[in-house]
Amino acid sequence: MTRRYQATGGDIDEQNGYRNVFDDEQQAWADAIVAKYPNPRSAVLPLLFLVQSVEGYVTEDGMRTVANMIGLTPAQILASGSFYTMLKKQPQGEYLISVCRNISCTHRGAYDVIQALSERLGTDAGNTTADGRFTFETAECLATCDGAPSIQINYDDFYDVTPQDAVALVDKLERGEEVRSAAGERVRTVREISFETATAGARLPGTAGDHRARTVGGEAQPSDFLPDSRPKLSHDEGSHSG
Repeated sequence: MTRRYQATGGDIDEQNGYRNVFDDEQQAWADAIVAKYPNPRSAVLPLLFLVQSVEGYVTEDGMRTVANMIGLTPAQILASGSFYTMLKKQPQGEYLISVCRNISCTHRGAYDVIQALSERLGTDAGNTTADGRFTFETAECLATCDGAPSIQINYDDFYDVTPQDAVALVDKLERGEEVRSAAGERVRTVREISFETATAGARLPGTAGDHRARTVGGEAQPSDFLPDSRPKLSHDEGSHSG
């Protein structure tokens, strides 16, 4: 039987000795997520993304909250959550900057981009800045070889990035200015991305699940969804620094 919290976020579960991370509004979102699945345990990953949207990362209290809600043990929750790199087990910055270091990007200057970011942020790859704004990492492959050297900021792509472009992106985010990816999407914070991922399909107004535009799955896709249909970006389209 599915067990659900009644307390508000921040309250301590006296019997089990941990903090419930969901307040009443967040619990309503959690209930809507669980309701999508015939088996509540199928909701583990979206619930952990909801925890990350609240806490900034997947905390121990968050894992215990999820375990209690859907009737699993904390160990079972950790076993699932620890497998996926987008679910962070340690505090991270508002913006995760990932620089591709695979062969195409390396040949086109990725390590110059890494060096420039390291100097600008004052930290080596694999760390978070002292102010908690940025986490900086290298990635084995971002699957955008035609845009090498490429980076992602909170999983939004930027192509043909120079060291100067990378520093300019950090400058804009630090000033609180809007930055848009190569696809024209506004770069959002980790908490915003996590909430969108958690609520996909939940049909909650204002969330990813409320999306009504065309989506396509399966093997027989229309011509404008085929691999070669990806828009080509020229060097003059302003995809570098927002």
